[in-house]
Amino acid sequence: MSRRPITQIISEIKKLLEKHKEMSVRSIAKEIRSQWRTIDKALETMKELGFVKERESVNKTGVKERLFSLVKKKN
Repeated sequence: MSRRPITQIISEIKKLLEKHKEMSVRSIAKEIRSQWRTIDKALETMKELGFVKERESVNKTGVKERLFSLVKKKN
């Protein structure tokens, strides 16, 4: 498997979040077929830049998960 630049991964994450509204790190990693560490780093970068927001949730099995969604643009 070839390495992809982080800019390409960030754009893929953006497209996914536009489509699905809110996703966890694990679900994004599975969809993009990348390691969760790489996705986590990309999401942290996007969060620092103000493109995504994060919220914590507890799923059905009682496990805490981090959910990410795009920040809505202000006109």
